[in-house]
Amino acid sequence: MSGLSRRTFHRLLGAGACATACSGGGASLALYNWGDYLAPEVVERFTAATGFRITQDYYLAEAELVAKLGSGAAYDVVFPIDYVLGRMRRRALLVPLARDKLPGLANLDPQFGPWIAADNQIYAVPYLWGTTGIGYDSDHVEAPTSWKALFDPRHAGKISVIDSKGDVFDQALLAAGMDINSTDKPAIRERVYPMLRAQKDILRAYDSNPARALAAGDTWIAQIDSGDLFRAQKQRPSLRYVIPEEGAVLWVDYLAIPATAPLPGVAVRFIDFLLDPEIAALNANALRFATPNLAAIQRGLVADAGDLALYPSAETRKKLFVSENWFGQTEAVVDELWLELRRA
Repeated sequence: MSGLSRRTFHRLLGAGACATACSGGGASLALYNWGDYLAPEVVERFTAATGFRITQDYYLAEAELVAKLGSGAAYDVVFPIDYVLGRMRRRALLVPLARDKLPGLANLDPQFGPWIAADNQIYAVPYLWGTTGIGYDSDHVEAPTSWKALFDPRHAGKISVIDSKGDVFDQALLAAGMDINSTDKPAIRERVYPMLRAQKDILRAYDSNPARALAAGDTWIAQIDSGDLFRAQKQRPSLRYVIPEEGAVLWVDYLAIPATAPLPGVAVRFIDFLLDPEIAALNANALRFATPNLAAIQRGLVADAGDLALYPSAETRKKLFVSENWFGQTEAVVDELWLELRRA
């Protein structure tokens, strides 16, 4: 395992140095991506097919992405998560995508279509999707059935939660039997925050790379993105992944072109390249996240297509929720409590 995850990356050289080292010189397409989130073979094939090399800078949280584009940073393709697309569209940070320039859209599962705004234009195309559940080491922990397992003092010092405001509150809301998009501010203050404060005392860490800690044996149970756990299994086969009985978050990461993109035409070619079934399967098989590319699955190109932990059943899908990230007044309350929690 590379030690990277969707949420983090090596900082040994720094993002700028990595971008230069990865490009090899020449004409290049600039990506602003999550961490280890594009299969190397896909990069090589795109360069071979088009002559354009790829450079990548990386972000750890969606707020970094929005802020960077808001400052006018010149990237050609970005990888936003579902719940920030509306905010980015309202700030005019993205350009619309012409459907006739993206024939690969026909390969998508109708459940995971392109993101279309109120003006009826496409602004983003689904890239990969997954769930955020519980990963655990079956050599040390019995299979958890509830998010309450992350609040169990029996595992003190061996628990981690993803180092993200949204994820931290999601797991507590679910453990409390509440909706992840709850706007009940008194309940968030009086029920959820005390749970989080008590949980902090038994955590090993708020962790941006829970897979690495699980694989190393530093933690035994953790909140984690699905694909990161499956990749970590190569290093520690006793690791397992579960969607608790209260349900879990389903997220979709998209491909979009910023308004400041220097090479929007090449960016469209890159997005359509990723919609090719063989390329989509290369990404899914390497990264171990779910692909929205139905054609790739139907052609038998996706190795994990039958794994119900990665591609949940219709029954399990009823318990999956899409985050709205508390836009509006509730967001301010959660921000305030998050700062209090980190200072505590």
